[in-house]
Amino acid sequence: MKSKPAALLLLALIAVMWSSSGVMVKIVDCPPMALASGRALIAAITMSFLLPGGFKPKELGRPHWVAGSCLAILSICFVSGMKLTAAANIIVLQYTAPVWVAIIAPFFLRERTSGRDWLLMTVIFGGVVLFFCDSLSPRGFWGSVLGLVSGFFFGFQAMMLRRLKDSSPANAMILGNFLCFAVGLPFLLANWPSWSAWLGIAALGVFQLGLPYYLLTLCVPKVSSLEMVLVTMIEPILCPVWVYLVIGERPGRYALIGGVVVISAVTVWSVLRALNERRLMRAGISGAA
Repeated sequence: MKSKPAALLLLALIAVMWSSSGVMVKIVDCPPMALASGRALIAAITMSFLLPGGFKPKELGRPHWVAGSCLAILSICFVSGMKLTAAANIIVLQYTAPVWVAIIAPFFLRERTSGRDWLLMTVIFGGVVLFFCDSLSPRGFWGSVLGLVSGFFFGFQAMMLRRLKDSSPANAMILGNFLCFAVGLPFLLANWPSWSAWLGIAALGVFQLGLPYYLLTLCVPKVSSLEMVLVTMIEPILCPVWVYLVIGERPGRYALIGGVVVISAVTVWSVLRALNERRLMRAGISGAA
């Protein structure tokens, strides 16, 4: 990646590829555990093939297994939740990850959570409550619960990957996909997908998971954390749009309001955190000078 504008365009493409998850999971005729297993296997193979050096099992340590387990759990909850409730509900509830990071980070990363962080987290939690104010069926209720669980493990995984930033975090991601495949394998064998379903599963594994994560490794050195936050917010906005255009699924009124609250609060929180990190970096450079 030679230029920053090219990196930003590629980052936008990655967000668009990620946003295809909802509509693809909805239209692929396959039970959720079988779908999660097949998608994970193809994603792991894709990443192993594309990443320089491939998968290196000998470099795996306990943090890799913890991060990988988080990825496996969030993938299963994400796909299962998508099959039970509106895609908008799941994708937005997964973006509650910062709430869980704010709660857990002081214990695992020794990072302080400020009063401003807690204020924004309260706003996000208020938005989440709105998702449960719609007249949900039992399936829809448990789908939203799975969305929240997915958000928790999304946040936990992010913290573990941060701890692994100098210890092959890509290995943890590949391991997580292999673990997801292994957990769902009995369901995959018992509900073997049709050839048309396998095409959808392959598309999810390659174009929605494996390839985007590889491309992300090319973008990271060229873009700031603030730019990454703002550009990738395309995903939760586009995901329900694709689902509506393809299958006509609409989120409920309260879920729509809650989605706006959660996405807005997460964006503000992420931007403020990124600006603060930039300020601290500049202060450190100035102090060193």
